[in-house]
Amino acid sequence: MNLNALRYFLEVAKCKSIRRASERLHVAASAISRQISSLEHQLNCTLLERRSDGVTLTEAGKRLQAHGLKIDAQLQLVQSDIDELRSLQRGAIRIATVEGITEHYLPKVMTKFLKKYPDVSFDVSVLSRDETVDALDRYECDIGFLYDYQHHHAVDILANYNQPLHAFVPAEHPLAQGKKVSLAQLLVYDHVMPSTDFGINQLVTRVAKQCKVEVSPKIVSNRLHFLSAYAVLNNAVVFMPVQAVYSGVEYGKLIPVNLDCKPFMSRHLSMATRRQRVLSSAASLFAEHAQEQFSYWEGLDKRILESAQAKWLDSELKEN
Repeated sequence: MNLNALRYFLEVAKCKSIRRASERLHVAASAISRQISSLEHQLNCTLLERRSDGVTLTEAGKRLQAHGLKIDAQLQLVQSDIDELRSLQRGAIRIATVEGITEHYLPKVMTKFLKKYPDVSFDVSVLSRDETVDALDRYECDIGFLYDYQHHHAVDILANYNQPLHAFVPAEHPLAQGKKVSLAQLLVYDHVMPSTDFGINQLVTRVAKQCKVEVSPKIVSNRLHFLSAYAVLNNAVVFMPVQAVYSGVEYGKLIPVNLDCKPFMSRHLSMATRRQRVLSSAASLFAEHAQEQFSYWEGLDKRILESAQAKWLDSELKEN
């Protein structure tokens, strides 16, 4: 089988369009069509149904895609192994991650790793929880970081990092003084939420439903930094793990709410791989390194949160 033809087919299957695949691969659409036609002739089947708005996979196409993704992943592993023949500490690592750890944990852990293994390179995609699972399933990343993992047939968990979900408000908000509230009482105030494919949204919505209260966000977005910035400017409630808002908390722009909601406390970040996938040496080394850092960052999260919660006591003393 022509590996270039397989690569073109997989890109068309991913994009659902020969034109978009052509733009991404920088290959003429006619050349891609010829290669796929050659594949169809070789396999004696139709792989794509061509339509005015793009293409859809036939049943044969779906099966080729499933096997082709595995072949592509193995080829990347072979390339990484060959690279490691030249240097045992070299290789490319593809990471898919939720946004919550991209400001502090992930860049700092990667920086520390690269000081020890400077010939390693990273390709990092910031995705939602559901998109990260899909990337693992489709062999589009080596390691995934995701919140609120729920069982998936294609995913193995390497380690968990305890990251409770908290509600934060600007310093001038009525709930910044430390008054204990329930989720039902909290949701009376203006609040913002990540998109529905984010674990945060799904968790808050699930718990709110159990409490028989409605989640009615003023703003929904797929960018956590935007949500925290909006909350600060508009005196709104934002739901985040503390690490996602380190800067806002440390500078006093965001204060944790004294929220009584036990389901939020059991939340964690998971580091995952594709089941039955053999990681390259570089990816395995990074996974071990990232896991070793979990306990340190759990402690740092706790210290920063406790420091912010101390402002509740300061407010009480000023009032008295």
